[in-house]
Amino acid sequence: MKKKFIRIISPITIIVIALLDIAVVGFAIFSVKKIIEVQNLYSIFFGVFEILAIVVAVLVTKETISHGIAFYEDRLEFTGIDDKNVFPYNDITEVETYQDTKASLKKNFIDRHSLIMITLNDDTVTTIDIGLTSKKLLIQFKKELAEHISEDKIKE
Repeated sequence: MKKKFIRIISPITIIVIALLDIAVVGFAIFSVKKIIEVQNLYSIFFGVFEILAIVVAVLVTKETISHGIAFYEDRLEFTGIDDKNVFPYNDITEVETYQDTKASLKKNFIDRHSLIMITLNDDTVTTIDIGLTSKKLLIQFKKELAEHISEDKIKE
């Protein structure tokens, strides 16, 4: 089955994950220096906790960058959602995207999230919040979706 994957990750998330990973690496260097300087129980516990922190950092980074939209030959799948994340192309009657681009100092980050509203054959509407994304990502999503369903079903 053909699969195309569009990664969904906000720039803010990238910055936060990068800073956390840098902090873990920094503490690892500090931990190794302490173990070399003084071999006591405190420094060894610090080293063990640092190894656990490295494992957690790798798993969190891997999980964060694995979220996205997968396009298969017969269906669309949102990988960052636990429930109701697979939509067969035959069941989709309309897809609408929304992203707030108006300038305002009163809005918070949640108000800036991009939304994808999918209307199915049984008239159920599923709204998927894909977070803070660029307009380019939404255009890429619509272009890829247009290859699988008719373009008149895609609205903005």
